[in-house]
Amino acid sequence: MIGSILLLMVGLVDFIVGRRWRSLMLRLVLLGTIAALAVIGLGFEPLIAAACAVIALCWVWATRPSKSTPKDNGDSGVPAPRLWPPISLFVLVFVITAYDRTPETAKGFLVDAHSAAVLKSAASISLETVLAAIAAGFFLLKSANNVTLAALGRAHEEDASKAASASTETEATSAESKNKWELFISSVKVASVRAGEKPKRGPELKGGRLIGPIERLLIVVLAFAGAPQIIAALAAAKGIVRFPEISEDRGSGSKAEEFLVGSLASWTLSAIAVLYLNFVHKG
Repeated sequence: MIGSILLLMVGLVDFIVGRRWRSLMLRLVLLGTIAALAVIGLGFEPLIAAACAVIALCWVWATRPSKSTPKDNGDSGVPAPRLWPPISLFVLVFVITAYDRTPETAKGFLVDAHSAAVLKSAASISLETVLAAIAAGFFLLKSANNVTLAALGRAHEEDASKAASASTETEATSAESKNKWELFISSVKVASVRAGEKPKRGPELKGGRLIGPIERLLIVVLAFAGAPQIIAALAAAKGIVRFPEISEDRGSGSKAEEFLVGSLASWTLSAIAVLYLNFVHKG
């Protein structure tokens, strides 16, 4: 249960955004509340609960937005493109869960409430599995979005370095050669597109912040429901929906790469969540 409490703390602190001092205070209050519930309701040792809270704060520090990324308000912004924090967290959670013996000595009002609920219903889901499902669910909602953005940030960093190396050649081209094509009707130019010029677009919807969590949770549910065909159909449908946007970017292929990196990162997090829940349930 220690791994689940740690994952729950990480998943919840990522929901808190705002000015640094205010978000820090709210995170401390939240982590203190969860640690107290773990001690009183589950029988955790106070030192173990405090250690989980410290690791969750380290996660916030390691995934904080970099100085070069735009910020809306305080800590809100694009996470720094670091992939070692999620990898370290997953390894730590799995290792802790493998050697955790707290379910055998758990005691407290949360344990009693779960036992009473099991007696009233025919279900026999362990408290450890319930905590793992709650923790994984909260992590897939917001923290997984941050991990996916970090993966995309790494990809964009590589693209930026390639663009910087080729900038001297781009500056050497003349203004006349920048035109990709011009359309004339009766000797009158009616349209012209320049290299690198992007057409004006309307306001972009930030639906990915909602679609991503729903997609990840749906994949986990379908995996436990034994419906891999529906998961495959979901992945195919996502590709079909994004195909027009990808097909318009035949020159650089950045849209296709962005789609693959983001989708694979999101699906990988869902797969890790399924593996963790199976590991806890069968353990």
